[in-house]
Amino acid sequence: MVQIRLWLLSSLVTVLQYASNVEADGTGLLGYGKTLYNPTCAFACRSVIRKQTLSCTPTDSHQNHGTAHNPVSTPAKCFVKDPTFLKTMALCIDTYCSLSDKPKISLLEDYWASHLGTGTLGDYQYVPVMSYKDALAAAREDENNATTATGLGITSASVPKGLTPYKVSSSLPITTGGSGSLNKTSLVAPVQWQLQFNYLSDFEINEKGHSTMTIVIVVVAIAVPILLSLTQFIPATTVNSGWSRLKAVLIDAPVFGRYHRTPVLGGLVPTRGHSLYIFLISLLNLVLLVAPYTIKQPQASFTTKGKQLLSIIGNRAGTMAMGNAVALILFSSRNSFLLYLTDWSYSTYLLLHRWLGYWTVLHTIIHSAMLCSYYVQAGSYSAEILRLYWQWGIVGTVAVCAIIPFSLLVIRQKLYEFFIVSHIVLSLLFLLGYYYHIWYVYTYNWGYEIWMFIAAAVWAVERLARLIRMAVQGSNTAVVTVLRDGDDEYIRIDIEGKDYKEGVAYLCFPSLSWRFWETHPFSVCYSSSDFPQASSLHSHSDAESNTSSRPNPDPEKGPNGNVTSVEARGVDIRNRTSGTTFYARTRSGVTKALLNKAAASEGRQVRLRILVDGPYNHSGRVHSQLERCSSILCITGGVGITACLAFLRDSKAKDIHLFWSSRKSGLVADLTPTLNALPSNVKVETLVGQRHDLDSIIRQALLNDTGSGPLAILVSGPPGLADDVRVKVVQTVGSSKQSRPYLLLDEAFSW
Repeated sequence: MVQIRLWLLSSLVTVLQYASNVEADGTGLLGYGKTLYNPTCAFACRSVIRKQTLSCTPTDSHQNHGTAHNPVSTPAKCFVKDPTFLKTMALCIDTYCSLSDKPKISLLEDYWASHLGTGTLGDYQYVPVMSYKDALAAAREDENNATTATGLGITSASVPKGLTPYKVSSSLPITTGGSGSLNKTSLVAPVQWQLQFNYLSDFEINEKGHSTMTIVIVVVAIAVPILLSLTQFIPATTVNSGWSRLKAVLIDAPVFGRYHRTPVLGGLVPTRGHSLYIFLISLLNLVLLVAPYTIKQPQASFTTKGKQLLSIIGNRAGTMAMGNAVALILFSSRNSFLLYLTDWSYSTYLLLHRWLGYWTVLHTIIHSAMLCSYYVQAGSYSAEILRLYWQWGIVGTVAVCAIIPFSLLVIRQKLYEFFIVSHIVLSLLFLLGYYYHIWYVYTYNWGYEIWMFIAAAVWAVERLARLIRMAVQGSNTAVVTVLRDGDDEYIRIDIEGKDYKEGVAYLCFPSLSWRFWETHPFSVCYSSSDFPQASSLHSHSDAESNTSSRPNPDPEKGPNGNVTSVEARGVDIRNRTSGTTFYARTRSGVTKALLNKAAASEGRQVRLRILVDGPYNHSGRVHSQLERCSSILCITGGVGITACLAFLRDSKAKDIHLFWSSRKSGLVADLTPTLNALPSNVKVETLVGQRHDLDSIIRQALLNDTGSGPLAILVSGPPGLADDVRVKVVQTVGSSKQSRPYLLLDEAFSW
């Protein structure tokens, strides 16, 4: 009666746990909320005898009640009602757990209630007909009633080299597992138990290691920009000349050569500051991939250390690939919280996004290659390749590898629209391939899918944020005008009814082509609110008003000593309506389509419906950085000036000098009234068809000016101009101890 009551109570607790959706193995990642084999000693017992046939094992069915890699013919409900199996399990647990793990009795009872029927994956719905204590008592009774002690029959020849099994004895028969029948209460052989214990303990420790190393990659990748951005609050980093010289050498200079934004061998050379981050992430990816591991030999699953390493490193590479993927997707996001927490620019994050992508691809290749090699050596490759999980793994691997050639710089620059579409499609195929690669083996049992869900969630939430931004702003009208005297190289885009102060806005022209979903980045030049005496945009008529450009306090002189002046035309800031203006140099793609559309229209301008995503602060908190500087030197070229005007308008620095050069007079003429409206402390010098003497300008600002505070050097324009400024700043600061403290801000948007 007492035993019946205990069994009813145990059953009630089990039912309540199941009804409450209690997960027997926890939730989360393996090692972090989720366990595999806890306690390992009990799982080792079941692993030895799980394939033996019981009295209730179906003989007319080939259904697999285990996993793809560990098939079992006995159903779960059979395991929990077969007395022989239950007594053998209880005896094994009592014998070996007291010698190895020494788990608490409560843990053993939980294992008994949740894992006897299903094995690795706990499920409380399969209730054993005997409690653990009852089964153990019955097993001991069988042992006491055994008429002849069979002994273990273990000899030194039967123990694999390097294995030290526990010395145990019993009068019961000994079972070594296999596929034979289990029809008597038996003691699990110590050799077979130890082999399983070594395998299971190794596997779980290494799986936790995979989770740990992947978490480290994600945390370090995201935390480093935040931590390094905090250095801006250290006064010495701004006002100390010694730190400026160190920064010039260790951070601002290109890794090699003279080019950072100008392509070299089909790619972009990182700065030395970028390379320090890349080196750290690469070192972590390499070191954490190859160590540490736990390896015990001999064991039940891996017959050699080489095969075990193939499996371990291959599996770790797979999880680390997704860790890198989480960080790289976050880095590519326009709405990333990192853009608000750090002073790193979006272009910097995109550059690092590519390097994280390289590691994602490399880890994926390593995962696929090493697991392929393992199954070839195991002789089961021909069976594995027919399984859906393997085929989806191929889909993911091929997709992520294809991203590399489809994302080359020449593709990004020449075929931007193709790059974007292929990037999205291949990335989604990679995530989908990873998801089904896991699901067809483990469904949602072991948390491997969590990394994919995190990566997909970051991507989906960011895309949703874009749509919400566009929906909130609604549809607007844009007037696209071809600038005169610009040889059809420049267009102006005026959005009516929207005042954007600064930043990068992604503009969508749904009626421009069949690719109605595409958005393209443009820097805000100015809005009507930037002109206190007026509140309108350009007058979209053919009438021209000649306005004298503001005389420069220090007129810019060309190499021949002649003052360069440009007549302002086509703009009257006193007759504007509310709106925002963008400028663009026409190349291929959308800017070329806009040019053709406007050029073919009357007055060389056209009205189009437009959707706006943004504007975004892609510059890396430039305003807060400029506030630490007493002077600003701004060097721009072409439409690059548009990205800098907002900073110059809002800066409270006493000394601001703007040097602007343009290939065409039409752009200068169109922007002259905007330059005239800048604050009086901004000195403007322009050149048309010429380049400024950068060497003398930079040396004057860093070495000869009497300003005592830090100097902000803001550059925006063609890659060649930006690289020249960077190299000359580094050379000037590095060669003179008298140089002013400086801050170099490369205002660029690049894929």
